Amino acid sequence: MNENYIVSNTVFNSNFKSELIQKSVIDRELNLILEKSNDTIFEIYLVNRSKDTLKLSKQDWHLFLIQEAKNINGEWKPVEYWQYSTCGNSYLTEKLEPNGILKTETKAYKGNFETQIRFKLLNNSHIYYSNSIIGFVDLKQFEIPKNIDESGLSKRAKMLGGFDLLNKILFLEPNGMNELSEKQDEYLEKMAELRKKNKK
Repeated sequence: MNENYIVSNTVFNSNFKSELIQKSVIDRELNLILEKSNDTIFEIYLVNRSKDTLKLSKQDWHLFLIQEAKNINGEWKPVEYWQYSTCGNSYLTEKLEPNGILKTETKAYKGNFETQIRFKLLNNSHIYYSNSIIGFVDLKQFEIPKNIDESGLSKRAKMLGGFDLLNKILFLEPNGMNELSEKQDEYLEKMAELRKKNKK
């Protein structure tokens, strides 16, 4: 599970800020710039290159972010998953001004497989990817265990839409939560119809 943590109130000196802005792409509203701090920590900087203030969705102090890596076939695959909170108060937003920068840190793995690493961010139904850098994972991380997440939300997703829907939620597909909500509404309607029939 990804456990990134927003480093709040970070003060960037002007040189470092200029370097990050130069590394970003001006026609991309939100840039993710990935750097390795040390053997155990990745730093991801979010740079707002738009002319507007952006709202970043977060769950407590975490961005909706997972780590991906290239497998032995050179395909990008998730090596982490996301776990949604069941508490409504966990869902917040963070404002990022034009040319503003937000920093989050997350785990760098020590595995036996050297490969390209990148990060995938889900924000307001849009997907953003970081640049890629060399890192390490364990080959077993490309396998998806059947008991990957047994939280209430995941159980409900699996019940209503099978592993296809569960994977959309765990791996931050933009339509995953909307699809779960729709299927849940359909399920509740069916249950209500059944109760009406049983009363007759």
